[in-house]
Amino acid sequence: MPHVNQLFRPFLFFLILFQGACVEVPDFSTTPQISFNAVEFKDESPIDYIYLTINFKDGDGDLGLSNSDILADPFTEYLDSAGIQVSNPNHYNIFPFLFRKEGDQYDSIAVSYRGIFQRLRDDGRKGPIEGTIQYRLGSFNFFNEDNSIAKIKVYIQDRKLNKSNVIETPPFPVVY
Repeated sequence: MPHVNQLFRPFLFFLILFQGACVEVPDFSTTPQISFNAVEFKDESPIDYIYLTINFKDGDGDLGLSNSDILADPFTEYLDSAGIQVSNPNHYNIFPFLFRKEGDQYDSIAVSYRGIFQRLRDDGRKGPIEGTIQYRLGSFNFFNEDNSIAKIKVYIQDRKLNKSNVIETPPFPVVY
């Protein structure tokens, strides 16, 4: 007859294995939170790009817009009574603002670089997600092809229209 200790060992092994497989679910806010990851300018003729990478955390995972999302309220752009297209800020979900160093200060560039990043979770599940988003700002010639120092302020918005915190990149070179 086997000893009680011998019968207990396989059970103990599976108990330890099961405990090691448990993953603690993060407790993130349902309002997205972002932080800086990286920024880089690339002279890629004919279009130049600034690659902005941000880290994100979101408690309910409702980040990103699909092609069908942007055709429905509250994301669709619409025509007013005169038939003129009205810009809807909710049509976008990433809002970068580019600044150029002029002397000791940074001046805002009057070009809009807002855009759309695709859904980060498209399986219908809700729950916390985190990761990185890389967004590309493009121009035929940032700053008229003058070498400059720039920085970006950016925020994102989820499908419930919750706006993240605003972050600012460190200064970076735009060199042609």
